[in-house]
Amino acid sequence: MGIPGLWKQLKTIEQKISLHDLAVKTGFIGNATGKRAFCVGIDASSWMCRACALPGYTESPELVTLFARCSRLFGLPFIPVFIFDGPARPSIKRGKVVKGDDHWLTASFQSMIEGFGFYWFTAPGEAEATLSAMTSFGIPCRIDAILTDDSDVFVFGAEVVLRIRSEDNENYSASRYSAFDIAQQLNLSRPDFILIALLAGGDYSDGLEGCGIAIAYGLAQAGLGQQLIHGLNVLAGADPEAFLSQWRVAVQRELQMNSSGKLPHRYPSLAAKIPDDFPDLRVINLYLHPTIAELECGPPIALSLNAPRLGALARFAEVHFAWGDSVGILTHFANSLFGGLVVRGLVDAALTLDNSSPFGLTPSIIASVVGERAHRSTGFLAELRLVPDIHPDFLTVALDAIKGQRDPTDGAKAAVAEWIKTRLPKIRAWVPRSMVELVYPSLVLDYVSAKEMKKTRKKPNSKCHSDTATLPKRYSVRNLTHHGREVLELVSDSDGEF
Repeated sequence: MGIPGLWKQLKTIEQKISLHDLAVKTGFIGNATGKRAFCVGIDASSWMCRACALPGYTESPELVTLFARCSRLFGLPFIPVFIFDGPARPSIKRGKVVKGDDHWLTASFQSMIEGFGFYWFTAPGEAEATLSAMTSFGIPCRIDAILTDDSDVFVFGAEVVLRIRSEDNENYSASRYSAFDIAQQLNLSRPDFILIALLAGGDYSDGLEGCGIAIAYGLAQAGLGQQLIHGLNVLAGADPEAFLSQWRVAVQRELQMNSSGKLPHRYPSLAAKIPDDFPDLRVINLYLHPTIAELECGPPIALSLNAPRLGALARFAEVHFAWGDSVGILTHFANSLFGGLVVRGLVDAALTLDNSSPFGLTPSIIASVVGERAHRSTGFLAELRLVPDIHPDFLTVALDAIKGQRDPTDGAKAAVAEWIKTRLPKIRAWVPRSMVELVYPSLVLDYVSAKEMKKTRKKPNSKCHSDTATLPKRYSVRNLTHHGREVLELVSDSDGEF
């Protein structure tokens, strides 16, 4: 989707990032928006189309794919906002008639989104246009970046774009593109991208025959996109065709002479083939004036990192997934959602600290810290292995929402009770270390102290001395951060040291 070859042209300003780093370091730690999270807008139709394109050999494979992708977002301090195409989207894209009906996955996907506690809106027209307006104007809500594979968002004026590079179990990364970097390093802005779409082709036209992305890119860098849009906005007046005729001459001259030096070489044959009806004003207006929410529609909607509706998700799983029996739901929730529940508890606690004092903190959702790692799947972000403190009633209330249609005839309640008794205490979750250190530094100190004491016990006993002044020191110094301030803690290895 979008402009063929454009991503390759933008490779020089591409920043390869870890989505874990983006959510934790930029969203939670950086906290530029005061939400302790990173707001990301997503084109829902691209997710649904991608889910349909992947092979699947289970019940509802498309929804399984969407559930897995939502679970990845849920496990990090992301605030996802899904935008669906609206009724005023163009009726023809890439020469094909666009059906007015919603995608067949729309209703189910929207229910899933609500279950995760995410947001969704229906755009007046194209989702990409509304997403771009959300980064620029904050209407209907402000987002920090757009997550998409559709390069058309640059034509609509997107400020920050993320393109997922990998989301398998070994890697969760993206490429980041910003309008600021594009303007500073490539000297391109929205009018230039409109010209590139008109020449190389996009969702609304096939482009100029014989003109590929390299030529379109060169003409844009030569300033012809700026001339086109400025002329139509200011100079054309009541006679845009007269202006377009003059502008075509400028394009032909540049193709013939390459006076700017921005083209790979001269293209006199292409200059001779430019038709008199190029560019199509209708297509220009679709790019320049897309149907989006009015700027006067009111203040932006406030976003926050919401708790999931576990009962709704449990019922959704029972209806759509092969694992939708009671024990299967508990197992999948433990594997996919418990880490995200801890993340939400940490975000809530951090916001409490931001707005009051440590005495206002609610009890930690973390029972203890039992391990640590820096794994490639998270971009080597430091993590802690936690024992979540999740009350059994929290899970049984969620199961009350299902009808038991996939449960065995006998023994379902006993199986649930056995799972809670034997499996729940063994559940562990990996959570970013910096999030825990900011909110509950004592938990990390307890873990570090216990680890150091364990190492000390393993060392061979040293020769005893009666003079305590000659004893080696038996304490460790640990630097941690508590609410933005460095904390120096001396951890004693013996009861009588201090």
